[in-house]
Amino acid sequence: MTRFASEDAEDADDAEDADWFLTAIASSSSARAAPTVDDARAIARAARGATRASKALEARAQGVVAAALVAKRRERDARFELCERRERDLRSMQERIRADVGRFEAFVRENEVKRVSALRREREEARANELRDERLREMRSESKSRAEASRALDKDVERARVFETFLARVATAATNGDAFEDIADVLGRHDTLRRTRDSLRASVDESHSRVECTRAAHERTIKHMEEERLMATASIARLRQRDEDLRRENGRLRQEMAYRSRSTADRTRILAEAKMAVRNLVRRCATNDPAPAHDRRELDFVEERARVLRQIAGSNVCASVKS
Repeated sequence: MTRFASEDAEDADDAEDADWFLTAIASSSSARAAPTVDDARAIARAARGATRASKALEARAQGVVAAALVAKRRERDARFELCERRERDLRSMQERIRADVGRFEAFVRENEVKRVSALRREREEARANELRDERLREMRSESKSRAEASRALDKDVERARVFETFLARVATAATNGDAFEDIADVLGRHDTLRRTRDSLRASVDESHSRVECTRAAHERTIKHMEEERLMATASIARLRQRDEDLRRENGRLRQEMAYRSRSTADRTRILAEAKMAVRNLVRRCATNDPAPAHDRRELDFVEERARVLRQIAGSNVCASVKS
């Protein structure tokens, strides 16, 4: 608009100069003959015609320039609208990516909690297996010690039988002689020896029965503990397999997240290229016709939005790489 006003002012100055020229010619030629005045008037008419032709050409050139400027502005508006549409698409895509990232982080946290719980159960079961193994070793050592005690009792019984045999022999020899003064003494001694023998046999039988009961109980306990150990080993194997499955799933999700981050970076790069193309177009237009303040504000807004989008994309890429 300023350029058009300056051009109108220059046209008005040219018209004033032409009128002044005609007036000067008329005043200078009034003192001369009439043919000279006619010549001046013809010259003035030719000058006015040339001025009108130059003004028409200039107006036509200005119309062409104005039409080109309008076309450039329409093209700029179309590119600006395309940038805004791509920005909206990118914003919606970023929202979806953020939602996917949130779900992925929740899934990873849940898997981590499950993995920690599985490891804790594995450690507890391993500790329980160690305690059962230790108890099993203790019971085996106790069974071994009781078997040794049973063998020691058998040896004691054999030694006692030696005394019993000796006493029986003494009694047999005494019946052939007169070692005892009275029959009641012999019968009392016989009863005493018989009760001692019966007590020793009962003690031996009771010891054998206790050893057999203890051995059977130990065998049952050992069998039960072996079964529990096998079950715990199978449970540990299942938990380890589940941990491996969760690790593979986490790796797959991380790869998918990295692929999405690369896709977001590519889209951001495309948007930046479109923004630079718009800036180059505006710069070329500005060399011919400086943009108004409103257009500059729009371009500043576009540049600011592109910068914010670039920062968001960069932060998303960094967060994906860190995760």
